[in-house]
Amino acid sequence: MNDFAGKLVLVTGAASGIGRATALAFSAEGARLALVDIDTDGLEKVAREIGSRGGEATSYVVDLRDDEQVARLHGGVTAGQGTPDVLMNAAGVCVIACIEEVPLEDWDWVLDVNLKAYVRTIHYFARDMFERGSGHIINVSSSAGLFSVPYQSPYVTSKFAVVGLSEALRQEADRYGVGVSVVCPGAIRTPIFRNVPLRGFAESIRGIDKLAASPEGMALRIVKGVRKDTAVIMHPFYVRIIYGVKRLSPRAGDVIGKAVTRIMYKQHHL
Repeated sequence: MNDFAGKLVLVTGAASGIGRATALAFSAEGARLALVDIDTDGLEKVAREIGSRGGEATSYVVDLRDDEQVARLHGGVTAGQGTPDVLMNAAGVCVIACIEEVPLEDWDWVLDVNLKAYVRTIHYFARDMFERGSGHIINVSSSAGLFSVPYQSPYVTSKFAVVGLSEALRQEADRYGVGVSVVCPGAIRTPIFRNVPLRGFAESIRGIDKLAASPEGMALRIVKGVRKDTAVIMHPFYVRIIYGVKRLSPRAGDVIGKAVTRIMYKQHHL
């Protein structure tokens, strides 16, 4: 897919972060946008921003954890705008805590938003794309879906699952002419850093936001990746390096991971 002019791009998690930036990037390419989020105010702000730039965007306030709401989303989008040419799953949440301190409610929340919400949209929209014989599905995972990071077990679990889901979906979707990409960002400057619940950790851990890359840069990589039908889209550059070290020497990756975990515990745990 090289030309996005007039194409319909559906983006979940569109009110902020990578979802917002990518929606704007696709709009700049001439695409029509279907914006999905639970954040009504943020969603309308993005829609107005796209409109002010001469783009076209329709907003859908949806709780992606609710099967019936996703079903209604499917019906509303297809009836009002047609079958998406690009489906982008970008909604995401995180919890930072020692695994023994994570309540089951947090596990349910993270897995439902980060994984099952993706499954729901794919369930409803992918079959339409298959029947048409064209399209592209983007699933936003994380570098934490390629190599583990300490004290984010629910997040890591969900993101590893999204990588596996995307790989399996890519293999199956190919025979229908539909591409699939999984996005694995490192630290990106998004609200997830400001809003993440910290259970037992010092507030200073939020300082990682200062080292993060811009969501706009990530968005440009995503648009480029869709054009090239890239299987795994990594950004910034260090993600590829760390992942390469892990693949080349799993033992070294294990040793480094344990050392980083111990250091973080000593520095940040109260």
